[in-house]
Amino acid sequence: MSKYDMSVDQGILPSREGIWGFRGTARYGKSGGDTGINYYVDLNHPNGDDNNDGTDPEAPFVSIQAAITASNALIDWADTPSEFNTIWVAPGQYDENLTPPYYCRVIGTGLATGTTTAICVDAHPAAGSALAGTGLASMWYNIRFTTDTAAPVIDFGVMNSCIFDGCAITDGNPGLATVGIDTTDANSSIITNTVFKGNTNPLTIGIRSTGDFFSCRVVDCEICAVTTGIDLSGAALCGNAVALRNMIWGGGGVLLATGINDSAVGDLLCVNNYITATDAINHADAAMTIANHVINAGAGAVELVGTG
Repeated sequence: MSKYDMSVDQGILPSREGIWGFRGTARYGKSGGDTGINYYVDLNHPNGDDNNDGTDPEAPFVSIQAAITASNALIDWADTPSEFNTIWVAPGQYDENLTPPYYCRVIGTGLATGTTTAICVDAHPAAGSALAGTGLASMWYNIRFTTDTAAPVIDFGVMNSCIFDGCAITDGNPGLATVGIDTTDANSSIITNTVFKGNTNPLTIGIRSTGDFFSCRVVDCEICAVTTGIDLSGAALCGNAVALRNMIWGGGGVLLATGINDSAVGDLLCVNNYITATDAINHADAAMTIANHVINAGAGAVELVGTG
């Protein structure tokens, strides 16, 4: 079996093949009418070279960015793309400052939370953000992103119709990374089944939008932070946005200051989140908080408003 094969019975993303458009039964990619191109990346492959065209798993690219550049070059911006390309990435540490692909899926074939790069894909540059730029239908699965310097791990200006699923957002050098995912304008994006964690110390902020966060979803994530888990205090429009079934805490003996902060707009629907913080949920509209399990000040007292 090729290292790029991800059969449903291997347990890789099995519950989301129908939700996110993966329609194959034996493999995600060119199946069920999907006519996009498959690219392959493996920095350890003996035939790997960024001068390859990357479409043969036995002659892959050696950098993720080479595959992204190849995929983006095929987009006809005069017509909204109807086909999504797929980039398959073999385990290893990729020392790259990535820019996003458009209308494309990037799938790691290892385990994002793995302890070594022998079993996980780690986008881990020497300095700066692991991923930065404009996100437009940029979809990431099973990838670990690591930042060692004082920068957001993922730094998006615009984040529209993007997906992060089964990823790990990490601070490689304790206490330096500022934000896990930082955006100034997000719309219709999904962050799900993703772990936000530090090295010795947690991230400062897990997810932050200083502009819109319209119709975005944060679902089934583990967010470990110091200041705020989900920070929408500077956001403008958050209509139809949802935070559902997330675990948010400080970790490492640190009591998180604020779990979810939607104190300015109050449009984020918060449902069934588990949070422990000095202020678990700071929300402008208590009616938008439903059945949350929150502990303020780490004192064991469950907050009454918005809990079931």
